[in-house]
Amino acid sequence: MKTMIVNPPTCTGMKYIREGRCEQRLNSFQYVMVPISLPMIAGALEAEKHEVKLLDCIANDVDIEDLKKVILEFKPALILFNMSTATSSSDLQVIDMMRTVSNAHFTVIGNHATSLPEEVLKGCALDSVIRREPELTAQDLVKSVEKGIDLLKVLGISFKQKDGTIIHNEDRPFNENLDDLPFAARHLLDNARYTLPVINEPYTLIITSRGCPYSCIYCTAYQYYGKKVRLRSAENVVDEMQECLEKHGLRNFTMWSDTFNQNRKFVMDVCAELKNRGLEKKIRWMANSRVDHVDPEVLSEMRSSGCIGISYGVESGVEEILKNMKKGATAEQARIAVKQTKEAGIEVLTHIIFGLPGETMETIKETIKYVKELDPDYAQFYCAIPFPKTELEAMGKKEGWITTEDYAKYELNQPILNLPGLSIDQLQEARKMAYRSFYLRPSYIFKRLRKINGLGDLLTNYRQAKDFISSWISEKSTKKTPVSGVSDVPVAQGSSTH
Repeated sequence: MKTMIVNPPTCTGMKYIREGRCEQRLNSFQYVMVPISLPMIAGALEAEKHEVKLLDCIANDVDIEDLKKVILEFKPALILFNMSTATSSSDLQVIDMMRTVSNAHFTVIGNHATSLPEEVLKGCALDSVIRREPELTAQDLVKSVEKGIDLLKVLGISFKQKDGTIIHNEDRPFNENLDDLPFAARHLLDNARYTLPVINEPYTLIITSRGCPYSCIYCTAYQYYGKKVRLRSAENVVDEMQECLEKHGLRNFTMWSDTFNQNRKFVMDVCAELKNRGLEKKIRWMANSRVDHVDPEVLSEMRSSGCIGISYGVESGVEEILKNMKKGATAEQARIAVKQTKEAGIEVLTHIIFGLPGETMETIKETIKYVKELDPDYAQFYCAIPFPKTELEAMGKKEGWITTEDYAKYELNQPILNLPGLSIDQLQEARKMAYRSFYLRPSYIFKRLRKINGLGDLLTNYRQAKDFISSWISEKSTKKTPVSGVSDVPVAQGSSTH
């Protein structure tokens, strides 16, 4: 059956990342994230002999009218759309516009749709919502549409009946053997469009595990992939990396998981497998980790197998804030992890969240000082966002902290929580202060200049730095447009990692 998978454009033309819990807008200091869920679904459907077209409107600069033309030409029987919280209103508008050119079954995936399936389905052109991890549910839904099977038999979906009644089928159990999933259908992507800044080369994401056992109050990971950690085998992970290298010419990878270093043996096995196949000098890879899940030995193995960057969810330098967010890690553990990672020759990105319960301007200043002492290669500073169905949302509603119900403002670059000790205006100014304080240090600028190789590298870094300063730091520009802090740099994984 003809199936189309779409990462849709926005009504405003603004470009956004939509992948799992990574939801933020793009700028030129950022890589365009591969929406890996989409080629994963495509691979699962192709394995069942369906004809699949995948269109990433964000990476390929496809606008609404162009999308209509592609749909009219391809004539799919089912269209699957990607959705995020910040773009949900726009996504639903775009979906409604596509109904004017197609009578296909319309469905949607993503954290937002998983959290609020009834709200998403009401009053729009969608026929169904795929909740939680999508591949097996998408297979069953396509089969059901193709053969006219009752949708009540498809686990993991919510759908509208002809009279408008919304039905929520039982959840689909999480897939316990991720090795069973086909590799992502990267032949359906224009892989050259997904490039890393600074090194300016194509890259891709490799899903290594799913599930997170932690309880950070701001995170949506458990809603989508559950709390139980499910690992692929090291052999299966490296098989996919080797396919990417040999078939698609991709040698740069980001290990995509809620916490890559959750299982030490798994990490060591992946490193050993890469070296056993002689891939360690042919590829470069990055990962995320909790600060309490690394040590010198594992870092040494990661570096020797091609790892060039690790991103850490540091979140705050204040112990009280870390406890309030239920982080389960300490500022001292972060200090040790960053130090050991740098000593291993691996670049470090730290993620910081401002505006969590207990935050004040004083705690923010303390965290900024702490991050400068850590001296990572890159730092990202976010605003705490009460995403739907998180504990932070429940707290925000109870305490009256949430200042808007407009999901378009639920971006990591915009403060929407008005805390007792920290106003929205103060938080916005604090983010600007953090970026200026960290990135405009003479010592930092000199360190980055020392890593530049050649004229092309210099020009690329100059362009990115100029955009960063003019768009995200300078007072003049931030008065004209909403502040959208620096986004993912080469070792980033998007929103704050565990």
